[in-house]
Amino acid sequence: MRRLTCQPLICSGLLSLATLAGLPAVAAESTPAPLPPWQVLEFEQQAFFVTASSRVEIVPDSVDPGRWRLTANSSIASNSEEVVLDLAAADGRASYRSRLSRGKSDEQRYKTYDFLPDHILRVRRDPPAGTTAPPCEWPVSSHKEIAYPEGATGMAVTDAYALLDLAGRFLASPEAAADVVINTEFNFYRVHMTHSDGPPIKVNYQVAGGAAVTGTRQTDGVTLAVSPLGEQVEKPDFSLLGLSGEITVLFDQDSSVPLQLRGTAPRVGRAEINLKAVTLRTPPA
Repeated sequence: MRRLTCQPLICSGLLSLATLAGLPAVAAESTPAPLPPWQVLEFEQQAFFVTASSRVEIVPDSVDPGRWRLTANSSIASNSEEVVLDLAAADGRASYRSRLSRGKSDEQRYKTYDFLPDHILRVRRDPPAGTTAPPCEWPVSSHKEIAYPEGATGMAVTDAYALLDLAGRFLASPEAAADVVINTEFNFYRVHMTHSDGPPIKVNYQVAGGAAVTGTRQTDGVTLAVSPLGEQVEKPDFSLLGLSGEITVLFDQDSSVPLQLRGTAPRVGRAEINLKAVTLRTPPA
């Protein structure tokens, strides 16, 4: 995918290719997987008078259909992040990621990650006081080369946001299990995916260009069991839409759209994040 030198940010997977793409590993890179049925997902959770929201979008590259771009915007209280992830359509392998983080007192950080064959190159930029320049023009404060753990050898590595698509691929697979490797910043995690029973759940979300969907929907589940991979350089920091621990993604049996995520949220405990809006790849009639 063509990467702009300095772009506005809209400026946290290793898969078995044979399992999730249905292809030999040597051929998967040239045979893109189909796009998910959704283009945009919007989730929301409310607890203790605080609202957490996330928007995730996947679009194909206009020149190379074998490359996709995922953009994600998440916020909770005074914290927010904007992520851009370039990945291979065949297996979700990341090639580039940027993350703009904002916190209390207008604290900001902009980091880029180039996923190279031997390591990940992380570059951090911090804004000068009073700057109006875009994040990619801020001064560089550090360069870090992050080595891949031995357990990731020969596997693709990606960001946690890609799990929304990769779990959907696994849902359609007859395999009993599949593994995904996720990089956060300095840490790596193995995510073990298994099929699980999907209970009927109540939904209330809006379809772009269509009507609201309410009532009870039948679901199929994918459980994500997360475990550290290699040496953990920092404290545990795996998160998918603010959830950690064992996470279950519940998909609509008819549309395969992810309707709900269940896991553990900080200071809340067991939590559910529900779909609030979706833009389908094929607009509703």
